[in-house]
Amino acid sequence: MKFQDKLLSFKGEEKRPLPQTSLFIKLSAFAILLILIVSSLWTLIFIKREKDILYRDKVNSGKMVLTHFASKAALPLMEEDMIALNTLVKEAREVEGVLYAMILDSHLFIKAHTDPAKIGDFLKEFENIENLITTEAVTTLTYRLPSGTRVLNLSKPIAFMNKKIGSVSVGLNLDFVNHEIKKEMFKLIKKILWISVTMLIVGIGAAFFLTKWVDPSEKQGKALFPEAIRNQVAVLYTGIREFKTYAGSRNPEGVFQDLSEYFSIATKVVLDHGGYVIRVAGDTVVGIFQSSPLKEDHIHRAVRGAVAIQKALEFEKQQGSENPLLGKVGIGISSGVVLYGDIGSHAGKKNNYIGESFKVASSLYALAGPGEIVISKEVYKSIEHSVAVDPLPPREMTQRTEAWESFRLRNIVEREPHV
Repeated sequence: MKFQDKLLSFKGEEKRPLPQTSLFIKLSAFAILLILIVSSLWTLIFIKREKDILYRDKVNSGKMVLTHFASKAALPLMEEDMIALNTLVKEAREVEGVLYAMILDSHLFIKAHTDPAKIGDFLKEFENIENLITTEAVTTLTYRLPSGTRVLNLSKPIAFMNKKIGSVSVGLNLDFVNHEIKKEMFKLIKKILWISVTMLIVGIGAAFFLTKWVDPSEKQGKALFPEAIRNQVAVLYTGIREFKTYAGSRNPEGVFQDLSEYFSIATKVVLDHGGYVIRVAGDTVVGIFQSSPLKEDHIHRAVRGAVAIQKALEFEKQQGSENPLLGKVGIGISSGVVLYGDIGSHAGKKNNYIGESFKVASSLYALAGPGEIVISKEVYKSIEHSVAVDPLPPREMTQRTEAWESFRLRNIVEREPHV
């Protein structure tokens, strides 16, 4: 007798629940094993990614200090103002993880150093150099001090009137950086453990539910790993109007600071409304809002998120922010089906979303003025009872021949859409 037949034959015998108990144990064991494997793999991948992000953040902080010194040291270096140069490098002592900072002339003569004893000497070549890389005028290399401390040296030329007159170097304590990363990783692992325990409890509960309500014969041959490769999403595309003009009139440090504030506001709002930030590049932030059987309001969340971004930017301006980018943000929102998957070589795969909705969102952004939100016809049809809009004249999209419509969002009205 087959297992299914045995199970059916026991349905009328209330005193013999062993088959259901056995099924519950098997499902629970499978759920626990699956959750442990998935959570372990996810933990390893996530921790590796977070470590890379934290390391890049530390290095970027060092590059910001380097850029600051390079921009401030040009004039004092030309005038041989040793007091001003040494006053400048003393600021590095206040930055955690910085071992030293020094300013050299074009002959590698040390004009300023956080260690006064080294001022007036020629720079000696670093020993046991590793990973020598030069990108965007910044040279990075790793070496080890006689004490055993590993150092990441960042250096950048100092220019005056487009002529190199010297260089500035900053040394980061890699042991300190790794120690800080380990502390953050420990906090992250604790959170992941709590999530894993919660997932185990949920998995066991799901096994109990399946044992009670699902016919075992229906489970034969079903796939246990659903293919989530196609989904309905709303795409939110933000950018800065006239960004090239702005960037050409500001120093790089100012551009970086203004963009950081804008990115921080936009990404936080997208996440707060249940979306995902899939790309931050140049002056653009691209977020997606996915639909699911339990959460089909992805278009509403995208529109509310866009409105919240503009309100948050306006609030910062009212609070006295002098960031000129906050009043120049335009937003485009589209919706449609996208494909999701990993693209790239084995050594460099990354998650990618592919679909016409991204091009449409970018085109809608191109129609949006500073502080405006432009939505597609599909988005408007989904929420027409919840918004007030101004229709825009039909235009032809790139690589498409049919006319399309878009709408400038005025505001969200306080009523729910009709079912």
